[in-house]
Amino acid sequence: MPPEHSRRRFLQATAAMGTLTTAALLGGSHPGAHPALASTAQGSTLIFTEVPVTDGDAITVPAGYTARVLLPWGTPLRTGGPRWRPDATGTAEDAARQVGFGHSGLRYVPLHPGHAGNRRGLLVIGHARVDPALLHADGGRAGDAAQTAKETASLGVTVARVEHIDGRWRVVGDELNRRLTGDSPTTVSGPLADHPALETGTDPVGVLGGSGQALTPWGTCLTGEDTFADVFGTASADWTADAAQTRYGLSADAVLGWHHHRERFDLERNPNEAHRFGWTVEVDPLDPGSTPFKRTALGRIAHGGATVTESRGRAVVYMCDRTHVYKFVGAHPWRERLRDRGAGPLEEGTLYAARLEEDGSGTWARLVHGASGLTTDDGFADQADVLLRAREAADAVGATELRGPGAPAVHPHTGTVYCPETETPGGGRVLSWTEGASDHGAALFSWRASVEAPTPSGEESARSLAAPEGVRCGDDGRLWITSDVGRIDDADLRARVGNSALFCVDPADGEVRRFLTGPRGCGIAGTTATPDGRTLFVTVRGPGSATADHGAPTAEDPRAVGNWPGFDPEGRPRSAVVVVRRDDGGVIGT
Repeated sequence: MPPEHSRRRFLQATAAMGTLTTAALLGGSHPGAHPALASTAQGSTLIFTEVPVTDGDAITVPAGYTARVLLPWGTPLRTGGPRWRPDATGTAEDAARQVGFGHSGLRYVPLHPGHAGNRRGLLVIGHARVDPALLHADGGRAGDAAQTAKETASLGVTVARVEHIDGRWRVVGDELNRRLTGDSPTTVSGPLADHPALETGTDPVGVLGGSGQALTPWGTCLTGEDTFADVFGTASADWTADAAQTRYGLSADAVLGWHHHRERFDLERNPNEAHRFGWTVEVDPLDPGSTPFKRTALGRIAHGGATVTESRGRAVVYMCDRTHVYKFVGAHPWRERLRDRGAGPLEEGTLYAARLEEDGSGTWARLVHGASGLTTDDGFADQADVLLRAREAADAVGATELRGPGAPAVHPHTGTVYCPETETPGGGRVLSWTEGASDHGAALFSWRASVEAPTPSGEESARSLAAPEGVRCGDDGRLWITSDVGRIDDADLRARVGNSALFCVDPADGEVRRFLTGPRGCGIAGTTATPDGRTLFVTVRGPGSATADHGAPTAEDPRAVGNWPGFDPEGRPRSAVVVVRRDDGGVIGT
């Protein structure tokens, strides 16, 4: 089906159904669609058998479920495309036509309304990190221009069409399939469009990474650029990071040495290039010819997750970066902006940062030039400067500095917002807050820690949530929380909680059960589901990567930590999407 026709049918069906809620887009269905959950209202809604802690090199799911691998790193996106090479000798040209490396944020976009949308859709996958030890045949030792090009082509975003055919989900070699990378044409929009601070005169802007994904009510996908600091550096002994560069994690010694081979990533030679990354990127997955937009009104925060809801018809986007939680409220009802066929719903609006008080109250501080702390005398030249340095602006208005906040979610019925905090003592927690008057555009809110991660020694610690990284809330109201145990420094705690996992939480009573465990070395990075809740998609990022407990892969033995999912004795581990289904075809988790 031509992409224009798919998009037209999708939007026509949306209009016929009325408001397509964010909850539905995020993987739930309509209220009342889960009678199995309703029937257990007096007891736990978590009626699957919890899986145990494990440190094995496998995916584990409850009895009565099956997990299958889909879209591993290197999968060709078109029929006849370049095949993945187990010895990692594939080129940059190959990588640009294959599924990227380091699967992170994930969203499912139905291609049709109704039942057909549960069987045919697009998966939008963010690729935020590469591991040179696994990506390259020599383990990254050469560090040459060819390897830099391959790394550039392996990060970004993958859009892939999938269908449920003959009882299994499969990739379809469709014209909707595409890759977006650091070399893809991209449009900078909003307050910093054509701003001198972003002018470099070289290369397309491109898209780098994305640990979080969100769907908008109008059918587009938002991704962040949270790991862009990894690719910038300089060999110049005279370069010194200024305050803004330091706040965004930029340093001379880059995690990846792209600056040695591409001048655009050299902080001394091209200091403005880093200003073009760290934004919220809007992608239209249903139009492969469209250009992604960097929506600068949402601030340069390098966000690791986002979710979209509404306030009186205006789009509201909750976001987080490494230290703060933010909220963007659109200036106009989003339907009006779509009808105008002009600027999109995210072109104009107000950005806020959260202040959390010890008494459980909270305030959204406006990140607007002229406000207290954000004046010219405070060092902010204008509103464009505030948005360009949004992390510093959040600091300046006294926003609360959290310890590794992750991807947030909004409860579809109560409007409660949930956000994980990964790096708190004891293993992490999930914060929740309710906006004043139940209006997501409100300036005041009340907050609490709704899910803690108790980690005493003994059996209780084996059941506890640890290192929560992201939250998704289905329309049935349950929370699905991903984790990445690689972010835990405490060796004893790591040993007790085992491999990274996916947890299911009943927010009504706080009950937590481990639904899935990942292979050795991985992070469970993202989840999404079909609208009927009968298929769950999970991204497994970086299996077989270095761990404090199992060592590290090498060029001689890339399988030193693990070899999931192929277990090829001549291959290597691969990030992938895992598809989880109940064996009887029922709703996941019931």
